[in-house]
Amino acid sequence: MSSLKRESQTCSACGATAGIFVCRGCLKSFCLRHTNEHRSSIEQQMETIIFNHERLRQCIAGEEVEEYFQQLHGHVNQWETQSINKIRDTAIDIRQQLKFINQRYHNSTHDQLRQLKQQIRNAQNDGNFFENDLKLWQAEIQKLQSTISEQENLQISLDSNSESFISRIKLTDKTDYNGTIPIDYFECNRKHMNSEDFTNLNLKGEYSSGNKLFRFKLDDLEQNTFVLMGIISTSRTKNVDPYKNPTFYGWSTKNLVYLHGVPHSNIDNYQSDMDGNDIFQLILDCERQTVRLINERTHRKYELNVDISKCPFPWQPHVRILSSL
Repeated sequence: MSSLKRESQTCSACGATAGIFVCRGCLKSFCLRHTNEHRSSIEQQMETIIFNHERLRQCIAGEEVEEYFQQLHGHVNQWETQSINKIRDTAIDIRQQLKFINQRYHNSTHDQLRQLKQQIRNAQNDGNFFENDLKLWQAEIQKLQSTISEQENLQISLDSNSESFISRIKLTDKTDYNGTIPIDYFECNRKHMNSEDFTNLNLKGEYSSGNKLFRFKLDDLEQNTFVLMGIISTSRTKNVDPYKNPTFYGWSTKNLVYLHGVPHSNIDNYQSDMDGNDIFQLILDCERQTVRLINERTHRKYELNVDISKCPFPWQPHVRILSSL
């Protein structure tokens, strides 16, 4: 008598109980209890997608996008006005030079011609002139002719040896730095850290030119956690107390903004919006000598102008997370 052999399959979640239900999406088997949990997880992901969709819809329908484009138009208008003013100032300067040169040549030449004419007429009336007088007067006439010719040598030309004093503007994607987007991603999870104070987070690097974008996530932040994000100068950090770095520019919890190591409140109405699982972009813009911070959850953007005499190049990203304050 033949016997039927049944192949058993365990639950993909616990690995102990028999998997009696198969998910048509991932094709994994689950027991009764973990089938409900698996479905609940899928429904939560669906809720997240709906939430993100609604947030995007509100962003598009809101006034923020229109206000941002109005700001861009304002930048174009400002550039146009400044460029026109530069052209107008240069034109006024050249006109003044032409006026001065013309008056100088005109007055001087006319005076000399009038005096020479009087000399020649008097000599002609008196009959008191000889060969050497004729040569002298002819030389004077040729000299005055050369003076007039000098004026005709003047011209208006483009100064090809100087850099353009009007910079051309163009429309670009501000996340596109020289055609590339250098992104380093770091996840700051306290469960995997041995110290209550970690500053490197693999953010080692020195930057003196161009732009650099760091993207990192703050995970499992406790209630009393104190966070600082920004930059320091590597040229002035040797033998410096890391808790009181005089070159630090950046932001922190407790609504504090740091300017060369000194904490300030009420800087550009900064209000800390750091929370667990938030993802941040830290952008080092060496060309403009600024540092920017963007919270991807709240879409808030902050920017600091860096005094390079207080925080000289090269710069280094600086993140501190402390829970003992």
